Amino acid sequence: MDKLLLFVFGPLVFAAALLVFATGIRRAINRFRSRPAPDELKATYDAYLRRLLNPQPDAVERELGKLLPERLLRLYEDKAAIQSAGFQLDKPGSTRWRRKRWQVYCFEPLDIESLNELPYEENLGPGFCFATTGRSSWYWIAASDQRANDSPVIYLDYDGGSSHGETVADSLDEFLNLPREPLK
Repeated sequence: MDKLLLFVFGPLVFAAALLVFATGIRRAINRFRSRPAPDELKATYDAYLRRLLNPQPDAVERELGKLLPERLLRLYEDKAAIQSAGFQLDKPGSTRWRRKRWQVYCFEPLDIESLNELPYEENLGPGFCFATTGRSSWYWIAASDQRANDSPVIYLDYDGGSSHGETVADSLDEFLNLPREPLK
């Protein structure tokens, strides 16, 4: 009876183990092959930079049916500021040993493609995610019926953090003038 079980189920167990092993090797090979080549990375970055440096606020506002704040439009006109990346902002008033830091990986291009790819918060209404942490989180600013000078910056955290919906700064101007440090 023991030999019968071994002869019947032994090959099945061996085949299952072989399948798991082969699947693991296949995933490793796919992961290695799916890495973009250096020329693909450069082309992707060049396309991002082209979009970033050529904002399309009119098209975004038409799509939103609302107007973006004047301060956001001025940010995208400042080519040096919009290209700054890889920094964190320290919120003033935080205690030294427990400061609130807001990471900024890069600014998002102001165009329809970004508007359609980035998250939309139904309860916040129309707006634009102008910067990202690079980890499923964005900085959002509201659009309105009349062109506002500025607007609060809201943190949208889709990575499961507790800061989702938190106001980072009362205005974009305040946000852009918070003390900066390089990302660590």
